[in-house]
Amino acid sequence: MEIYMAPLRGITDCIYRTTFLRYFKGVDRVMAPFISSLSAANGTRRIKPAYLRDISPENNKNTELIPQILSNDPDDFLFTAQHIFNLGWPEINWNLGCPSPMVTRKKRGSGLLPHQGQICRVLDAVMARYPERISIKTRLGLDSAAELYRLLPILDQYPLTEIIIHPRLGCQMYKGRADLEAFQNCQPLTRHRLVYNGDITDQDSYSRISQHLPGVKRLMLGRGLIADPFLSTGLKAGGLCLKSDSDRDILKSFLDDLLQQYQGRLCGDSHILGRLKGIWRYLAVIFEDSDKVRKKITKTKKLNNYTEMVKSIFAETPFSS
Repeated sequence: MEIYMAPLRGITDCIYRTTFLRYFKGVDRVMAPFISSLSAANGTRRIKPAYLRDISPENNKNTELIPQILSNDPDDFLFTAQHIFNLGWPEINWNLGCPSPMVTRKKRGSGLLPHQGQICRVLDAVMARYPERISIKTRLGLDSAAELYRLLPILDQYPLTEIIIHPRLGCQMYKGRADLEAFQNCQPLTRHRLVYNGDITDQDSYSRISQHLPGVKRLMLGRGLIADPFLSTGLKAGGLCLKSDSDRDILKSFLDDLLQQYQGRLCGDSHILGRLKGIWRYLAVIFEDSDKVRKKITKTKKLNNYTEMVKSIFAETPFSS
């Protein structure tokens, strides 16, 4: 089994990714949140320095990182890809899965899936320069799984490294359950290696998915891994991973380390707390009475209040069973 960390904008930045890998085991590869270029009035393009800092090798040491591009234009993709490959990364992922309406209405992310001709125009240009260095992360479609069913045989003509499928529609956002039958339908439609992504939150959900998709050996974990950083360890151990007192110490040290690094990188309590609260939005479920834990963290307004609240939670609140 090979496990990937999914990209979550606003959470899995380089600080989170590298710190996670120091404290927790089981993750083999990590994918950075997407980047894109900006066009200027004079026709030139540029990439935000913050995007490049996040994927710079010096900020991602000891990490098998896969940068990701959001684009629907061949020239834009090539411009961004050249900057990424110049940093030394061997592979880039193309985001055809983002479900955000702000993205899809511009025919990017999953909003590009109904437009197979444009997808092919991008790949024709990119593959001519970078064969076997591009993977795709996708949804089933924007409005219908038929979109991906039609696209997958077409993608066989391109030397992709793999295709990561989150079996929901873009229009669903994250509602409903991942469609395992639809993922299964995709398997005979492509020669490319498939990676499964979606709704793996614990051993039970993994068992259900693996029984339905026995041939899938590569998994991407997103929200479930943020909620339980021990998840990848448990899955690779092949069974339920009961958490001990030492695990509480590991998790507390991880959070303390994140706080210290964010204090050195971000400015102001509100900025730092915003990043930490985004993590706790998911992480709270590792504790009993998770709604109460989440509300306690959400109500903090100052960093000193936050640190005291975290101490209290770890001292008084058991892990959920």
